[in-house]
Amino acid sequence: MTRERLGLGLREVEPSPVPSVPTVSLAHSLQQALHGAVFPLTAEQLTWVARENDAPPHVVSLLGSLPRGRFPSVETVAHALEHAAA
Repeated sequence: MTRERLGLGLREVEPSPVPSVPTVSLAHSLQQALHGAVFPLTAEQLTWVARENDAPPHVVSLLGSLPRGRFPSVETVAHALEHAAA
């Protein structure tokens, strides 16, 4: 490092900027994955709809892990997934 750079307050190695990665909520991901779904649906049907909507693999996997039964809305799907993660 030169004295000139030191005088300017520059460090030898400047930190690289951290890229900002948008955080997408589970509810938003589910809304996109299940767009156009006609409820009530089973976990298997939810997974199929998500695949048809080109949902990310982690969302499809989450839907596939849901318990048996019929889900009357996206909100109940989100609720079931949040409780499964806890």
